[in-house]
Amino acid sequence: MAELGKIQRLNVEEFKGKRRLFCIPNIFIPDEKDEDLKNLVEKYWYEAISHVEKLEKLGFVTKIFVETIFIDGQDAVDVIRDTNPYLYILIERKVSEGAIVLGIENPETFGAFIDWGNCLRVVKTSAVMQQVFNFFNEIVQRRIEEISIKINESLQDGESAILILRDQDRVKLSLPRDIEIFLVVPSVYDDILRYLRDKFYQS
Repeated sequence: MAELGKIQRLNVEEFKGKRRLFCIPNIFIPDEKDEDLKNLVEKYWYEAISHVEKLEKLGFVTKIFVETIFIDGQDAVDVIRDTNPYLYILIERKVSEGAIVLGIENPETFGAFIDWGNCLRVVKTSAVMQQVFNFFNEIVQRRIEEISIKINESLQDGESAILILRDQDRVKLSLPRDIEIFLVVPSVYDDILRYLRDKFYQS
């Protein structure tokens, strides 16, 4: 796994013909009226674009894998534009340069993932909590397996792709060793997490 800060010292020839995956932790906020948070998130995605463009010395991005999405192409772009306008900043830029968006979710699995997650938020008794958690954990594992397979089957030799996925899910992926992983974590990422944590404790 390569570090972005060392990209200038990487030998481009070393990665020629290899599969490359630029992983960006997904940041999503709902219809947020907090201007400070909105500015942080917007800065996050612009910085992500800058980092990706530096990594593209190894090969231009041809595919973008996005969590929560189970359709491809322009239909996927339209959904992202309507639901995550901050991520859309990056998507619009790379699609205009020739990349395509590929959904990585199985709609049935993702629906169950959301439903069991919602159940965990409302259950009260410990016995039921344990049963719900077991079902939730099972569907989480299935989802991660399906995402791993989708990436492996879609990313071809010599291609560079972006993966938009929460970091806690990204670390669970089971990808072949021939896929070179590059972590793209904008410096403002920690600022966003800290801001959200402080806001939670103040509420």
